[in-house]
Amino acid sequence: MYKALLLGLLSIVSACTKVSEENELATPIAHFSAEKKALYQSWRNTQCYYEERPFGIFLVNRNDTMQEEFIKTNGMLVEFDIEWQTDTTYILSFKRLIENPQGTSLPDGLDTLVRKCSMKQVGQTSYLEAATSNMTAHTDTIYTTYHRPDKKLGPVMSR
Repeated sequence: MYKALLLGLLSIVSACTKVSEENELATPIAHFSAEKKALYQSWRNTQCYYEERPFGIFLVNRNDTMQEEFIKTNGMLVEFDIEWQTDTTYILSFKRLIENPQGTSLPDGLDTLVRKCSMKQVGQTSYLEAATSNMTAHTDTIYTTYHRPDKKLGPVMSR
């Protein structure tokens, strides 16, 4: 009987100490390990990229207040304001079109674009962004994998 009681208590204690991914996103970074804090912070001020078909590779330059995205295929450069809600969530709002050398037509409403983003599956070389946007149904989640640059991409951006 004592063995059964002990096993029951151990299973309850271990179940209560596990943090689900959803709870982890709501957990302030102050409660993360030092290694995990550094990992999330490393994506806050960085240069990275993602690929979006059929547009190609987007080179990203990000700091605490803005994110620039350069589309390699057409030379377009777009700036977004970034507002960090928590250590794992942020809001991107269209700020301005900096360059559009090919005169590519832009989607209607781009100037009002707002994306609510959550960082998931965060690692040293990539993370998965889950985002909703006012340009799509708010219930549609868009998943984008951000990567650290590698040598085959060349320099990301100098700004």
